[in-house]
Parts: sequence; C-alpha cells; structure tokens
Amino acid sequence: MFIVLAIFLNKILTITLVGVLLGYIMIQVSSNIAVGAYQPLYADILKEDERGRGTGIGGIFRLLGSAMGYGITGFLIDTKYRSYVLILIAIVVIITASLTANTIKKSDVIIKQTRPGIGKLFMDMFNLKHGRKDYIYVVLGSFMVFSGVIGLSFFELYFFKFILGYSNPAYYVSIIGIAVLMTSALASFIFGILSDRIGRRKILVYVTVIGGIAMILIPEFEKFDFFLILGSIIGMSYGIFMSVSNALASDMAPVGESGKFMGYYNMATGGASTLSPLIYGLILYFARSYSVGFRYVFYIAGIFFFIGFAMFYKILKD
Repeated sequence: MFIVLAIFLNKILTITLVGVLLGYIMIQVSSNIAVGAYQPLYADILKEDERGRGTGIGGIFRLLGSAMGYGITGFLIDTKYRSYVLILIAIVVIITASLTANTIKKSDVIIKQTRPGIGKLFMDMFNLKHGRKDYIYVVLGSFMVFSGVIGLSFFELYFFKFILGYSNPAYYVSIIGIAVLMTSALASFIFGILSDRIGRRKILVYVTVIGGIAMILIPEFEKFDFFLILGSIIGMSYGIFMSVSNALASDMAPVGESGKFMGYYNMATGGASTLSPLIYGLILYFARSYSVGFRYVFYIAGIFFFIGFAMFYKILKD
C-alpha cells in the first residue's frame, strides 16, 4: 500500500525533481520490503528439488508482468491517456498485493524464537558464523549480474532516440521490452525446472558468459534488428539467472535463517537497482557524446556479467 501512496502523491503533486526522487525512493523501499518478505518462502515451504520449479513459475509471472507494464505504459505514454498510466499501475498493485497476501498467509511458516535486543539483532544480521561463508559469492555474483541488466532499462529510451534515431522511442522501447521479457519469462520457467535436475551452478556459469558476450556485442551493431536479437539473448540469460540464482540462494540458506540469508540475496537486487543507474548515468553524463557513452555503458554491463561469472565459477569449483 506504501507503493500506492507514492503513486498517489506523484499524481496529485506538482512534478518536480525532488518530488519524483521522493516518490521513486518510496516505491523502491516498499517494493524491496515486500520482495524481502516473500523470497524466504521458497526455502521455508518448498523442498530442495522443487525450488527451481517454484522460482521458475515465480519468474515467469514476474517477467510477464513486466512485459505487460512495458507494453501498456509504452503505448499509452504517447497518447492523450498518458495521465491515466499511474492510476492503472496503482490499481494493478492493489489487486496483486491483495491476492498475494491472501495466498501466502495460508502457507506461511512462522518460526518462534526469543526476541533479542535491537543491538544484538542488528549485529546478528551480518553474522555468518552459523551459515555458509561462500554465500557471499552468491550475493556478489548476483549483484554484478543484476547490475548489468537492471540499470540499462533507465536509459533505453535515450538509446533509441539518440543512437538509433527514432522520433517515437517509447513505441520501440515497448516493442523491445515485450519481446525481451517474453523470451526472458519462458527461459526462466524452463531452466528453473531444469535446474532441479541438472544442477544450478553449471547453469549460472554458462548464462553469465552468454549474457556478457551479447552485452559487449550490442555497440558493434547499432541497428534495431541486431538490438532485438542480442537483447533477447540478454533477456533469456537474465530470466534464467533470476530464477536459478534465487533457487540456489534458497538451497544455501541455513534452516531457520532463511529470512536473513535471503535478505542478503535481496540486497543484491536492491543494491543493483540503486547503484547501476547511477553508474550508467554518470558514464553518459561525462562522455563526450551519446555514441561513446553508450558504448562504455554496454562494455561496463558486460564486465559486470563476467565478474558474476567468476563468482559462480568459484562456487562451482568449491
């Protein structure tokens, strides 16, 4: 409901940079709290050989929702109905939040523990003594790969406008968004299920390499067709990574501490959402031209993928 409040405030208040920033912060904080609350359910409720299927199903709905968001808002934003976009988003959030809350409460697992003081609770948040030390590589690797993808969505409109030269970039962004996210959703579902049978670590190692190569190749082919093909490959890699890394993080979370450890994993996605747009924005700001800036942006995104590959390769070998 905090998300709806942020949308409502952005709707009624005069549009300013401070207002948009405040609304964005409110939405990010509330959505990350919600994600942090439901992610441990994969570890709490599902058996280890069911988690890939569970995260794959979750991934397909999450990505299909994103595809619908891209498509609907992308088409409406250039029409006279653009003022209704935020209202539509608020309605969808209310409906889906109600359905999710009423579904989860039937299967939620509550672990009763003694309540420590605030100081001890805060210190225990970062205590890995009773957990797996290599969990840090899952978190860092996920942060890198998510940083390679999430931050780019903030600048797609400018890429289509200034690099590909389209006068109505929102239309083409919506087309790309739908195609990429549909591919991503299908791959998330299929490989989430396969990871229960063939292993998660090997899948993560391969998809990070494929995504990194596709990302680095984008600046070499500044045409819509090539962007669609390479973007779909990146979307496929991202979809697979999202579901399989989530399942692996659930597998590695110690029993009774799934909330804390999945919270670490959630820091990877939340941190990537926060830092990667800033990194890419600074690159574009200081570059001598958009052409050079976007080339560096995609190279850096590719490097993020390869660093993620190194993290998961270490986990595979260990």
